[in-house]
Amino acid sequence: MVTKEEVENVVKGVVDEKFIRSIEVDEKGNVTVTLARDTPNVDNVLIKLHSELGKLEGVGLITINRERETKETGEKVELTKDLVLEKLKEVVDPEVGVDVVNLGLIYELEIRPDNTVYVKMTMTTPGCPLTMWILRAVEDKILEIPGVKDAEIELTFDPPWSPDMISPEYKKRLGLY
Repeated sequence: MVTKEEVENVVKGVVDEKFIRSIEVDEKGNVTVTLARDTPNVDNVLIKLHSELGKLEGVGLITINRERETKETGEKVELTKDLVLEKLKEVVDPEVGVDVVNLGLIYELEIRPDNTVYVKMTMTTPGCPLTMWILRAVEDKILEIPGVKDAEIELTFDPPWSPDMISPEYKKRLGLY
């Protein structure tokens, strides 16, 4: 199993230590890294970190978080799945030109009692070059919703995505009917 020391060495080789907020490794080898909000070149760092950590023997699920600025807006917004899904329609896959909801990439959505929004989602292909960008965009859009405490995004490829998952409206628009 991977050790915390091995993970720390990899993380410190990718990102300056001053931007590392925490590193956790559980008994199953699942790794959680939290970076500072102001980490420079964060998209490149996320991709490189995920890639390098994945090379370690015994690593399970890799979660890379960024520090969150908590803001009290004073607004009382009732969080609903429909509200979150509408916000996620703003995240468009640039390669396909369809949002992640109508593309069928969102498999599960849960609003937890502490107002953390959990999303289980997929990509159109496991090798999608925009994976980290889309995951970050989903997280950012959720965090824009007043009242959301945090966003937890899980990436899965089970079941694999297929064009059958596209919403009927967008199947028509794309000429898939």
